Amino acid sequence: MRTSERRQLKQDKFAETTKGLISSAVEYRASVVRWLVVAAVLVVGVGGSWWYWSYRTEQANEALGKAVETYNAALVPAGSNNPGIDFHSALERARAAHQQFQQVADRYGHTRPGQMARYFAGLTAVDAGDPKNGEAELKQVAEAGNKDLAALAKLALANVYRGVQRNDEALRLYRELIDHPTASVSKPMAELELASLYEATNQTAEAGKVYDQIIVSDPQTTAAGIAQQHLQALK
Repeated sequence: MRTSERRQLKQDKFAETTKGLISSAVEYRASVVRWLVVAAVLVVGVGGSWWYWSYRTEQANEALGKAVETYNAALVPAGSNNPGIDFHSALERARAAHQQFQQVADRYGHTRPGQMARYFAGLTAVDAGDPKNGEAELKQVAEAGNKDLAALAKLALANVYRGVQRNDEALRLYRELIDHPTASVSKPMAELELASLYEATNQTAEAGKVYDQIIVSDPQTTAAGIAQQHLQALK
């Protein structure tokens, strides 16, 4: 599926009681005091953990933002003296962005921005000509708990596999995404990717079946329009 078509489809709470009345009252008061001390320690501990987590997430967000800025930096001709973080080639930009995303992921990996950074580290590793490292990074995200981010990672992994002729693995991931759609990767989106794999491997009959299925299941969607165009081209 073309990049322009992907763009169309493409969008977080933890004593004794027999010594008389006076003795009992003293012990009761001591118990209350001990309980209050324990409760105070717990509240401070939870509050401190929450503050620390929020602080780490804020730091991670800031670092991720800088990496994304590099990822989206303009490409300028060699010899230009434009200010900012412009690059002369996509490869140069991908290498710089990958280094930043990797640092964010390694440092803040338990935060949501850190997990997002690992996803982008995988993408930029592939862009920088290192599909093996990209695969390793994307696999980590695909196996993580965030299902929407995991789905994006699986989609990217499938494209990595297609690039190195591991089409059976790509096919498995596309079918997994079709069977378990998410907010980030819908069923029609995964079906379009599957059909494009069939087209790329000259399995036009299989591609046609998938396109037909999209048109029947989601007739008023952008995906159906794309499927219709591809179906006409197959004839």
